[in-house]
Amino acid sequence: MSDKLKSTPILVLLVFILTMVSCNKKKPQQQQSEEAQLYHKYCASCHIAPKTDELTKEVWEKSVLPAMVNRMDVEGMYQDPNEVQQGFRPKITLKEWAKLEQYIISSAPKLLKPINMPKADTLKQFAYKPFALDDQNGAVITYMEFVNNGSTLFYGDLTGKLSSFDYLQETSQKIYQGKTPITWYSKKDNIELISEVGILGPSELEKGKLTRKIGEDTLGLKNSFHRPVHTLLEDLNGDGKNEIVVSEFGNESGRLSVLVESESGEYIKKVLLNLPGAIRTVAQDMDNDGKKDIVALMTQSNESITIFYQKDNLEFEAKKAIEFSPVFGTSWFELIDYNGDGLDDIVTVQGDNADISYINKPYHGMRIHLNQGNNNFKEAYFYPMYGATRVVARDFDQDGDMDFGLISTFPNYQEFPERTFVYLENKDSDNYLFNTNILEDPVMARWFLMDAADIDNDGDEDIVLSSLTLGFTPVPKVLSDRWINSNVDITVLENLTH
Repeated sequence: MSDKLKSTPILVLLVFILTMVSCNKKKPQQQQSEEAQLYHKYCASCHIAPKTDELTKEVWEKSVLPAMVNRMDVEGMYQDPNEVQQGFRPKITLKEWAKLEQYIISSAPKLLKPINMPKADTLKQFAYKPFALDDQNGAVITYMEFVNNGSTLFYGDLTGKLSSFDYLQETSQKIYQGKTPITWYSKKDNIELISEVGILGPSELEKGKLTRKIGEDTLGLKNSFHRPVHTLLEDLNGDGKNEIVVSEFGNESGRLSVLVESESGEYIKKVLLNLPGAIRTVAQDMDNDGKKDIVALMTQSNESITIFYQKDNLEFEAKKAIEFSPVFGTSWFELIDYNGDGLDDIVTVQGDNADISYINKPYHGMRIHLNQGNNNFKEAYFYPMYGATRVVARDFDQDGDMDFGLISTFPNYQEFPERTFVYLENKDSDNYLFNTNILEDPVMARWFLMDAADIDNDGDEDIVLSSLTLGFTPVPKVLSDRWINSNVDITVLENLTH
């Protein structure tokens, strides 16, 4: 999950900044070199420096730069003494900031290049079956997953309700009622865990909650959580007890943490990474040493796939495997062996576009990162798709190669409204040739989540899309009116292979 409702701070210093820039007496080439050095010094102090041509002049000037300066300690600039400043803030003089701002705006383009959209056919491999899971128009689903690859679909919503859906019976059953939006549900052995985000919008308050369910009884964990969005139940050290890895997305502060059960049954919290943006984890022995490691997607400004190698009993060493520009909006990943060489490859999607740099971005889409050995990953393929936010990777047509389902929560509704979901049928795995397929009615809902499993128990895997009717970003009124006045909570794409 990502910050869909992030506010944009506004600063009024343009006149003073421009005056200072005009007073600089250095030669243009010297000034350019100094500004470039400032850019890499300050914009790469806590993450990869984005390229100045990844955003337009207007977006830099009106949105990103004001947000940047709000997260820096600018000497000589007025700051509200009552405002609590969270997280690390690089120190910079006002004169340096003026040079930095001028450099960025002068080198940014007026427009970004558009995506050369791949040709698409109407999807025929799957039957399209929408469902209403309640009596209310609009959709409020915030969590959806086939737990442990089973055929039962679990889903949670904005009201704090967790339910299950039986596709064959077309019935839903309520499991739990919380107080804030459900973000995850985990079930393993005799443990059931339900995550509530606490505060949906950006916040520094730790109001998130994890509840352990045992039969009909529930018990809230005593630990505090900063907007938890994902939990992983896994016996990481082989002692017979499941640890809980919690992705605390946070805001300006957050963390990736692991909860270890003590002899008394309480959980002791250990922080693995004290940074915001943790969004998903997978347990896998990545270095073949017999110990389970943690593969994590970190977002916010520190976008990366980071591997936490278990060196000793629940002692981990973090190493970034893949890094991305902070404007990419990485939203999900799948760990697969794409080319059948026995090594774990990583598929990522970039497309979170509800932040301060809202614009159609040509670098949004799906990326396949092949493992070159020793977990050194190289991008081998890029499929462009505005606003791509989820990916599922399966051999859906059972022909021996990997196919992909992609959804976009932030498509270009003006020019390409049909690219809200695409199914990529793999036709030549070695040469990355895919047939693009789209839905017959692609804008029936605003797709938010996706998962895959054999929901009808016929031997092939199906895809389920869920909707969230929430105003993340502007959409045409005809679409928003349709979503508000209709009731499509999920759509099952029933695989017709068998």
